[in-house]
Amino acid sequence: MTVTWADVSHHQGIPIDNSYPHRLFAFRTNSGDARDTLAVENIRRVLAMLETGRLNAVIAYYFFRPGAANCDLHRDILTGGGLWGHPRLVTMVDVEDAGGAIRGDQSAEVNDEVERLRRWYGNPARVIGYLNAVANAGLWRTRPAGMRFVTPSYSHNPGEWASTPPPQWMQEIAFAQQFTDDGRCAPWSFGVDLNYSPLELPELLALLGITGGTPVSDPITVGAGQLLPTEDRLRQINRPENVNPSTRSPKEPWPYDMWADQWNETVWDGYDFAPEMADMKDDEKRSLIGLVRTIGARQTRLREQLDRIEAKLDQLGGK
Repeated sequence: MTVTWADVSHHQGIPIDNSYPHRLFAFRTNSGDARDTLAVENIRRVLAMLETGRLNAVIAYYFFRPGAANCDLHRDILTGGGLWGHPRLVTMVDVEDAGGAIRGDQSAEVNDEVERLRRWYGNPARVIGYLNAVANAGLWRTRPAGMRFVTPSYSHNPGEWASTPPPQWMQEIAFAQQFTDDGRCAPWSFGVDLNYSPLELPELLALLGITGGTPVSDPITVGAGQLLPTEDRLRQINRPENVNPSTRSPKEPWPYDMWADQWNETVWDGYDFAPEMADMKDDEKRSLIGLVRTIGARQTRLREQLDRIEAKLDQLGGK
């Protein structure tokens, strides 16, 4: 399954609570030297949600401002709240123009902060970026090697770029799209930023360097796993010619493929009683309708044989 999450700041007015429906959550700690007034409370609550398994990971971000404390204040706030050092924490460096107030190439200062964050984490995957590569590409012209990004593209449809899509270089390094800034998500009563990644949750966590912490059981993921066509799972696709090619790999069909195959096997398999069906062995695997066809073909053959016997008897009887 793909992953959706909200990112919020004190502009949303209230902190996260247990009505939040997603497995990943992002919140702001600071904008330059200014603390986000809900950061401490968000930290307190996400720590509890990580502990109980309501969240699988948290992205804490700061808004970059030239010459400001930025990453230092970000770490201080997280440390004070007890979240810094958590194995399921990721930092996002948010680089925007602040309505035109920030101009010019900020790469040197931003990249220095990224390098410091990477050293603090001890894992470069735990530091990601946010950049509008259509409107603000000039703010961050050179980016650290291997860095992955969330990029805004407000189509309001997850997985669909806006009419002016990000340039190809950003599409290649973006693992997620911020698809709207006016989304609906509990517990907030008005629009929030919503983000989408085409990766499944385990793949996304691996990309973010999340390997520690308490494992969390996702019943939807577990249930979907029963549809995988492995020998110890529920079923395999028996009529691949009647289903659309999977958008994954042949080893991982979408549930839609499995349902279509079920339909083909139990509802539509052709209703002709082809003579050759009568010769199929009883232990040969076939669909429900296929079995009906076999029986029908055998009955047709038996009817033909009975007709021949009846004709012979009529002949012998002088009819």
